[in-house]
Amino acid sequence: MWRHIHRWPGVILGLLLIFLAVTGSILSVDPILKRFDRNVHNFGDLTVSDVLEISARKNPYFQIDRIRIDYSGRLMVRGADAAGSRDVAFNPFNGRLARKDRPSPFMDLVNSLHRNLALGPDGRPITLIGVVVMLVLIISGLILLARRLGGFKQLLVPVKGRGLDKWHSVVGRWVLIPLFVTVLSGTWMSLVSNGILPSGLDDTPKYPETKIEADPIPASELTVFNSVKLNDLTSLAFPIWADWWDVYVLRQGGTLKFIDRQSGEILSEESVPFMTRILDLFTLLHTGQGASSWGAIAGLVSLSVPFFTITGVIIWWRRRSPRPRGVVSASKAEIVILVGSETGTTWGFAVHFAYQLMGSGKSVYLGGMNAPCKMRDDASLFLFAATYGDGVPPAGAAKFLGLLPKFTGGSHFAVLGFGDKAFATYCAFAIECQNALEASGRQSLLAMGDINRRSAQAFAAWGHEVTSVLGLEKLNLDYTPPRPRTRRLALAEREDFVGYEGLPSSILRFRAPKGRHLPRFHAGDLLGIIPPTDPVARLYSLASSKKEGMVELCVVSVDGGVCSNYLLGLEVGETIDAFVEHNPNFRPARRAPTIMIGAGTGIAPFAGMIRDSNKQKIELFFGLRHPDCDFYYRNDIEEWLRDGRLTGFHPAFSRCDDNAYVQDRLRSASNTVAQHLNQGATIMVCGSSRMAKAVAEEIEIISATIGLSLHELRLSGRYLEDIY
Repeated sequence: MWRHIHRWPGVILGLLLIFLAVTGSILSVDPILKRFDRNVHNFGDLTVSDVLEISARKNPYFQIDRIRIDYSGRLMVRGADAAGSRDVAFNPFNGRLARKDRPSPFMDLVNSLHRNLALGPDGRPITLIGVVVMLVLIISGLILLARRLGGFKQLLVPVKGRGLDKWHSVVGRWVLIPLFVTVLSGTWMSLVSNGILPSGLDDTPKYPETKIEADPIPASELTVFNSVKLNDLTSLAFPIWADWWDVYVLRQGGTLKFIDRQSGEILSEESVPFMTRILDLFTLLHTGQGASSWGAIAGLVSLSVPFFTITGVIIWWRRRSPRPRGVVSASKAEIVILVGSETGTTWGFAVHFAYQLMGSGKSVYLGGMNAPCKMRDDASLFLFAATYGDGVPPAGAAKFLGLLPKFTGGSHFAVLGFGDKAFATYCAFAIECQNALEASGRQSLLAMGDINRRSAQAFAAWGHEVTSVLGLEKLNLDYTPPRPRTRRLALAEREDFVGYEGLPSSILRFRAPKGRHLPRFHAGDLLGIIPPTDPVARLYSLASSKKEGMVELCVVSVDGGVCSNYLLGLEVGETIDAFVEHNPNFRPARRAPTIMIGAGTGIAPFAGMIRDSNKQKIELFFGLRHPDCDFYYRNDIEEWLRDGRLTGFHPAFSRCDDNAYVQDRLRSASNTVAQHLNQGATIMVCGSSRMAKAVAEEIEIISATIGLSLHELRLSGRYLEDIY
């Protein structure tokens, strides 16, 4: 529900929202410029009596009937003389009356456009709709962000993800409070201007009357004004000269004082009506009039509305369900493919899968998971299910589990989950779907598959399993999601290792060709490499950052590995095509200790991070086979221990000594690990999924000894994984 509330108003009224935001941002400049007006002064200890005295000397024929401080801080006096009635700025130090303000035609037009689209009263309801929609979008966006991060308590943890979807959320969190204040105050003002809420201006308190009928005494002779400092003044309205019973009305902030025109006695005090004070407050918060610094912030924040509108529309457009040619209705299809996606990425995999099946002679239906589906009894159902945020269904599958009892047919099924292992609840929704389909009595064709970070390799491997269970001769799933532009990198040097049991491995260092620049990247980001014989990119963890001037990888030969063997066969000077995929959620702690756990080439990102560290506490657990075969970065580690960049090193050799693995070293160093966790340490794991599972089990045990859990560490961003 909240997704629909957040999506459709923004899509439908996007241009109106942008228009109101941009005009509001332009108007925010005015209070800033007014702060530099030459008539803005520091009043110091000046009082109303001082103003009356100097005005009487310098402008003896100018009869004042009101004094006020305007929102820019200028002292304004209203009165009349031979030149007529006017309201002008007044210099309390030299007594000069300024010229009347000349409003800017441009700012007047922008103001009219912002308030009512320059349509007068007829345009006010349209403006009201716009600001109410903005308010609804902010509230619904906050709820969706909290849901994505795992609850309102997690609103301060880093936002994970990539692309526009991530930045839509990140920028939203940055500007949430000032944007909410600006829009809420604008909504209130619009409700008042449309007559839906009272302004409070009609709630006039009962005026007392002057007690004695006599000739009025000039205001400059009333001593009461000696104690009214200009810095405390909001306004002072003079009594009507001919009405002997009329009184002075002094406003100081939220207080009204009624002053006898004969004696200067304060006859009574009243609070400014509540609705008037609320309107004044919201006027200040929405326009910045009276708080130019806040106005500047509000104006800048308003410019985020076009960003949200445009990115929101793009995200919505990407999520729309594509309909490839050649598909049939669900009731006629041999294979039904249903997709649940949040950002639209999963649809690309599903469309490719559908085309491959149709090319193999299968009749296929492709649709979303949010509507009940009537299938043939012998049809095979394939779910492509992404997981959103903290394990919740994506927008494209939010209704699926509730509607599943209405699905008919489809006696066999297979589920392919899409997610990111950096999230604590990796593929949780896909697992729910797998369990729900099994509970419905349908038979699973194969174990649930999963795709980590849009991995083309994992998708291709899953395709081999599908080929077998569907009895197809061939099904090549070589889909690669859209990726950044590739760059050419040249191999500058290599450090080779014999490897245990003859499996070669190398540390490879690449540089950009002369005249070219490396893209921005950090250790722990990923380098996508496209081998010449296969268009499917492979991702490798980077062991360096851009400031080192090179791209460093650690590669081991894999039996049948197209890309690894291609890289290991490169000669110095040869080039590769590659692109950087940023991995901002895999970074060491800035101040707290970091526990790094890697096996084999999984040490690569840690090497770059340690080189770049500022002598913070780092404990390295490194699993390898034999010290004479695959001890990557051996000399570097010794140097890091000497210069203090490593506070502890725990190697585990699985093919010599005690045949230990990293989880064994964690167990023997459990006190050290627990101590660092108590200090707020972050745990980082890089390597195979098998190793990561064993490490997670050990960390669960260790964290329990100090009252923590692995789940809590994941949710707080203190347990990070880069596994494959």
